[in-house]
Amino acid sequence: MLTAAFVRTINRPGRYGDGRGSHGLSLLVKTTANGRWSKTWAQRLRIGGKTVSLGLGSYPAVSLALARERALSNRQAVEEGRDPRRRHAVTFADAMREVILLHRPNWKATSNTERQWWALLENHIDPTIGPMPVADVAAADVVSVLDRVWDRPELARRTVRRISTTMQWAMGRDLRDSDPTAAAKASMPKHRHKVEHRRALHHSEVADALDRVRKSNATPACRLGLELLALTATRSGEVRFADWSEFDIDNRVWEIPATRTKTGVSHRVPLSSRALEVLAEARSLNHGQGLVLPSTTTGRAVSDSTFNKLLRDHDIDATAHGFRSCFRSWCSDTAVARDLAEMALGHVVRDSAERAYARSDMLERRRPLMEDWCRYLH
Repeated sequence: MLTAAFVRTINRPGRYGDGRGSHGLSLLVKTTANGRWSKTWAQRLRIGGKTVSLGLGSYPAVSLALARERALSNRQAVEEGRDPRRRHAVTFADAMREVILLHRPNWKATSNTERQWWALLENHIDPTIGPMPVADVAAADVVSVLDRVWDRPELARRTVRRISTTMQWAMGRDLRDSDPTAAAKASMPKHRHKVEHRRALHHSEVADALDRVRKSNATPACRLGLELLALTATRSGEVRFADWSEFDIDNRVWEIPATRTKTGVSHRVPLSSRALEVLAEARSLNHGQGLVLPSTTTGRAVSDSTFNKLLRDHDIDATAHGFRSCFRSWCSDTAVARDLAEMALGHVVRDSAERAYARSDMLERRRPLMEDWCRYLH
């Protein structure tokens, strides 16, 4: 049986077995081209009636204890009818790509989720644990990734979640036995939690901000889009990806499909008089087909930073999303019923039992509310 001291000091070429009960583990010692010693672990097993040799890594990166642990795990896999070679054929990067493709259909086109996953893979996974077999990634390896992002708390939190999701995917496909992400996170310093609310104007300042936007030399898609967003109290992505097929101009309703809302529930928005004027101007630009407010340069939806850049360029200290907060504050200051205000924002109100009985979206009650908001802004 091998000992840690023997493995450390052996300097004669050859293959040295670990003795009976070692599950076929051996150490191969040979000289390299530069005269140094190479020590690598291997294991001989019978899989599917054939004798095969599995590489278990190199010493000293893989110690005798770890090599024995891997050999035992492989032997157990064979006894359970599984092929341990499959574990070492899938890298962590391969696994993360599979997770992205698996979940992609459930991500909204208006979100940045997929782009963030690919950026994480390219910028932080590929240079670290990406090439490693997903079966071999340990807590210390995950720490090497977290070290790169820990000074950016939100990115760090996303990285922890996404590495853990990938680990659990691998566990579900018998590519590894555990998820070391929690242990890796526990070894990192705690972030000081600081809530940063999105910047928003007071609702009394919105009218002036929109007037400055209307008088700007921004593209029509940007000017009209930002005004439509404020008038309807909707989200940036809902406006940027709005399609003419969603609008019933005759009945003054915009129905945002469930696939494009944050709640996953379709949301009907009553259109105020000024919202209809904005849409009429938009229709004159693209004949009322496809996207309502496409980019004049690409024909695709404008980017998610476009509205915020317009606000910054005109010294308006707010974000596009902040207009929803302005609307909600105005509702509170004018004694609008809470359920009505929340429904206007497309929020899910009441618990599941109440929603089973209260299925109205209060569309007709919201019409005068949005018209009052429109008058307040003009």
